[in-house]
Amino acid sequence: MFWSKKVEDSQKGNTAFPDHKQIKKKKFNKLKFTLYSIIAIVVMLTIAANWEGSTNYVATVENHKPLEKSQGITLTYATVLNKYIDSPKWELRESGNIGYVDISGKIKGSNKKIAVKIKVSPMPNDAKRVSIKPESISLNGNSPSTQAAAEQILSYMFSAYERGEADVAYYFD
Repeated sequence: MFWSKKVEDSQKGNTAFPDHKQIKKKKFNKLKFTLYSIIAIVVMLTIAANWEGSTNYVATVENHKPLEKSQGITLTYATVLNKYIDSPKWELRESGNIGYVDISGKIKGSNKKIAVKIKVSPMPNDAKRVSIKPESISLNGNSPSTQAAAEQILSYMFSAYERGEADVAYYFD
């Protein structure tokens, strides 16, 4: 009996010491947990930092369909302007809570430079929505057009896209 008691104690003692594979697995699991925790914290901080209801003005304008309600044209600004302007440059300027998206480049099929300015401002009665309106268009650095002229030019470009026209250079000559 005394002998069997020692064997039982020594077997219990051996089970108290895990082998190296178990130690490595525990360390790996702990490292994996730590890594996932860090990633989760970074994601939460990124979301929290951008959660102030801020608007991505450029993406908002690119995806806007200005003639959808009035004319049933479901084209976006990005679709039309990227077709008719060579390598358009989309830039943002902000003034308080108002954003201006400037799209500039060379008109395809022409040597003329175009600069389109689109104003993005919060709706007065609903801060979660924005108003997107063409502000002006200038050609070759000349003085900017009026808002009405900018709307007319953009409307023509949207219609030209609908008609399948390859370029609109003749319109600006």
